[in-house]
Amino acid sequence: MHEVLDELGARTDLLAPQQLSELDELGFCRFDDFLTADQVAAALAEIEALSPDDGEGTLHLKARLEAGTVFDPLWLRPRLLAAVRHLLGPEFHLSAMRYGAGRPELRDQAPRLDFQAGAGRWRVCTAIAALVDFTARNGATRVVPGSHLDHGFVPPADGEDHPDQVLLLGRAGTAWLCNSHLWIAGTVNRSSSTRHAVQTGFTRRCGSAAYDVRPPDETISRLGNAAYLLV
Repeated sequence: MHEVLDELGARTDLLAPQQLSELDELGFCRFDDFLTADQVAAALAEIEALSPDDGEGTLHLKARLEAGTVFDPLWLRPRLLAAVRHLLGPEFHLSAMRYGAGRPELRDQAPRLDFQAGAGRWRVCTAIAALVDFTARNGATRVVPGSHLDHGFVPPADGEDHPDQVLLLGRAGTAWLCNSHLWIAGTVNRSSSTRHAVQTGFTRRCGSAAYDVRPPDETISRLGNAAYLLV
């Protein structure tokens, strides 16, 4: 997979030294202006057309990568893939893409740890793309920096605040890559508007690549021989 990522331009030197240290020490890093206003609008329009109706505002989008280019900018980006490569090594693939609607008065989520692993043996990370401004009032994601390195970390009970937590705040189009071994949760949306976001998960292959489903020929043609190997 080294050759695949090299072909896609996913070079570590694309990342600022601060981003690399943040990934290692804090467990997440930020990408400002990750999406243009047009890309945000196109993603929201596609999501609205799909009309999630499960009551939770959740929509699984990975299959939509076969439908066209709308969601490609949310993951097929050299800097993002370079950051994933820094965390997981070269043997990874896109495991999931999910839209989430943080509706008004949606309650706090208790901080969670998706996976446990020894330091430096990370298996999963998640890119969060803000499709509206993430503010302190509309249910922005919260993380506890450095908790991925603290195996004795004790989460707050009943979804309460943690004294070391920070909110991921930014304008629409901002993205964050979070180590999924980090403690992370949502907050209550106290605004009158829905908080729209897409989360894209990446996972180390860990010998399971043989079971990946091959995308349709049209998708391979559109993405290119290198990119389709990551889908």
